[in-house]
Amino acid sequence: MSYEKVIEDKLAESLESLGSQLGALREQLQSLRDAVPVIPDARELAAVLAGAIPAPAPPPPPSPPSAAPALNNQLLFRMATLEAAESQVDILKNLMEGVREFASRGVLYILKGDAAQSWSGFGFSADVKGWRANLAEDPLLQTMATSRMRMLLDNTIPGFVPLKSPVRRSMISPLLLKGKPAAFLYADSDAEGSLDHYSVDILMRTASLVIDILPLRPKREPLPATLENQDIIVPGLAPALPAAPVAEEAPLFEDSGTLTAEAGETITTEIPPPEPPVPAPVAKPAEEPIPAGEEKAHEDAKRFARLLIQEIALYHPKEVEEGRAKKNLYHLLRDDIDRSREAYEQRFQKPSIRSRDYFGQAMVKYLADGDASALGS
Repeated sequence: MSYEKVIEDKLAESLESLGSQLGALREQLQSLRDAVPVIPDARELAAVLAGAIPAPAPPPPPSPPSAAPALNNQLLFRMATLEAAESQVDILKNLMEGVREFASRGVLYILKGDAAQSWSGFGFSADVKGWRANLAEDPLLQTMATSRMRMLLDNTIPGFVPLKSPVRRSMISPLLLKGKPAAFLYADSDAEGSLDHYSVDILMRTASLVIDILPLRPKREPLPATLENQDIIVPGLAPALPAAPVAEEAPLFEDSGTLTAEAGETITTEIPPPEPPVPAPVAKPAEEPIPAGEEKAHEDAKRFARLLIQEIALYHPKEVEEGRAKKNLYHLLRDDIDRSREAYEQRFQKPSIRSRDYFGQAMVKYLADGDASALGS
């Protein structure tokens, strides 16, 4: 066999195997070509996607106007009912009706010495009649009576309230007669209610002033209380009506701040006769004006002196009461007063401040209740 024939046979065998492999490769490539996706039309694809997205929900209808009470308007009306009251009993009744607008629960105590007796209340599950308290045995009431300002308590019910239930915020506020506590109010938010202590405090202060000037009512002729609406509050609220007039009753308080005659006895309030003229005090020499640029330092000195003295009064209510009665406040509180004065003088050393003695003025005003002789020697 020639070489050519041998080569031809070998080539034919190899080419046959190659052709078989190429045929298999061609089939694989064809299947891959068929598997490649066709690029879709943009318009058709957009239509399909848009159809798959849900339609947006229509906007919710506008909410109706809130029916929240018009606090400022109600407060003004309740202050006017206090001013228009014709007796002490009317004042206290109108006071408690007003407090209802701004607190979930409340009870008013009348003071006679250190003893306190509940007078009226609302919002409690139990009857408040018969509730009692004693200032001498309750530190909170002592602080309230000494400071003559309201106190706020969070998540706390004081000991003189016999009910023990959850409460978010509570308050104790004094009713003052001639500057001294004659009654006090306890009010709270209950567990889920509300307490606007600012409005309640305004009502208590208004009631204190109205009781003080009640003998002058015939001369003042206060206007009747009306609930106004000048389109600054939510409309649709039914206006509260003033309480119907009642017959004059016995005053609950005397000028001394104690209880008076038993209920049912009629006492006519008369305007006291004019006091005899008092000789004019000798004029004090005019104080030199505060140097220019030092005004703020003087205000800071006054404020710091007041805070120091009020802190002494807060932590020593019994000593303050005894010292005012016996006129020996400095003797009883010497260490605290001297320590506070030293702190004051170290902080403020300007001659113009030293010459005015703001610390001494604060002692007379906030510790001795305006009576300088109560400080003693």
